[in-house]
Amino acid sequence: MFLKKRFFIILFSIAAISALGVLMDVLYSIALVALCMFAIASIADAVMLMILRIEGGRSIASKLDLGEENIISFKAKIKRGRLRSAYVIDEIPTEFLTDTDRHDMEKDKYGDYRCHYAIIPSCRGHFELGRTLVFASFLGLLERRIVLADSGEEVDVYPAFTRLREKDEQVRSKQILSTGSHKRQLPANQTEFRDIREYVVGDDVRTINWKATARTGTTMVNEYEDERSQHIINVIDCGSAMQRTFHALSLQDHAINASLLVSYSALEKESDCVGVCSYGPKGFNFLPARAGKVQFKSIMQQLYALDTEYGESDIEQLCLMIDRNVKRRSLIILYTEIPTMSALERQLQFFKRIATRNCLVVVNCLDKELESVSERDFKGKTQRKYHSQCVERTLAKDMVNQKQLIADTLQQNGIYCLSIYPEALSFGVLKKYLELKEKRAW
Repeated sequence: MFLKKRFFIILFSIAAISALGVLMDVLYSIALVALCMFAIASIADAVMLMILRIEGGRSIASKLDLGEENIISFKAKIKRGRLRSAYVIDEIPTEFLTDTDRHDMEKDKYGDYRCHYAIIPSCRGHFELGRTLVFASFLGLLERRIVLADSGEEVDVYPAFTRLREKDEQVRSKQILSTGSHKRQLPANQTEFRDIREYVVGDDVRTINWKATARTGTTMVNEYEDERSQHIINVIDCGSAMQRTFHALSLQDHAINASLLVSYSALEKESDCVGVCSYGPKGFNFLPARAGKVQFKSIMQQLYALDTEYGESDIEQLCLMIDRNVKRRSLIILYTEIPTMSALERQLQFFKRIATRNCLVVVNCLDKELESVSERDFKGKTQRKYHSQCVERTLAKDMVNQKQLIADTLQQNGIYCLSIYPEALSFGVLKKYLELKEKRAW
């Protein structure tokens, strides 16, 4: 049992009336009667709460979306006794963000008490939930704590996967509104072998099959069929530079959500082949580009299992790995963080080498907080604060300008650069992919 705020307010009021009884005897009598009634009400409240019996628990999905709102529902059914009001305190991991710890329960038409609230997981992994504590009160003087779920439930936080179709349709509808729905049919790559047939006038002489020609005595050519699927590789930097946090998620987790959305759109809507690569100080993991629903499950599992690595990622090893494993011209979307021009100068030669055989898109995130500092106004500040904040604004302006210079330098070297805020990363990368897909950039 716990004493509520109303209990102390009433008790203090009775004590105040009793103290005024020194001046008027009638006030002392009133205070005595009020004290007796208060004692009876407190005992009745305690008895009603002691006989109260509640059953129920939480309802939550076994797989949660990273960085998205996930709903937790509670249901409490009264088996014995009566209840006037109740609220829930749920023991959840600190990685699950929520507006408040206290959630009021409301009575539905069936007489049960329910409540819902949203959580936003801030990191991937396996988590165990704690107990569900219901604090019930009858008259509002006392409250009783009742444990609904005394054994923790286990949940897994995966990259955001439940609203992929909705997000994909949202981006595609915006693109149709901006560019129109009449798209030019682009020629396909004739790379899939189908059959050998006799040569006819007009056939490309490069398709002549000389072995079949020598064996049959007539000119034979290879016949190919149109193969329209293209290859996309999502490359995620797992180094320490990608551990900066924006809106409760690290840059790495923002990149993971964007990679999953692009993979879904490419596999389900465009029938492309998609692969995933992660690289960091400890090495790299590579999943070759393939098509089909099985590949999407493999991509999600690999993205779920990505670990945080502290240190500088080796871009040279990534370049060698791509040369060794990516045999066909592909769209490579590289999620990384390039803070300064000096960092770009160390990596530019490897970016150019990757871009010679592939279509490279470097995703470099912007910082709204840094931009707000660079535009800060210092009117009304003291001289000492003015000088210190002026230095901060100058440094912030320099870093913002370097981000723009990095984008310009990459564009000048034939490399696509997507400078975007982390919260808009998923939609921005998908939109870039659809634009490049439309004009057949690779």
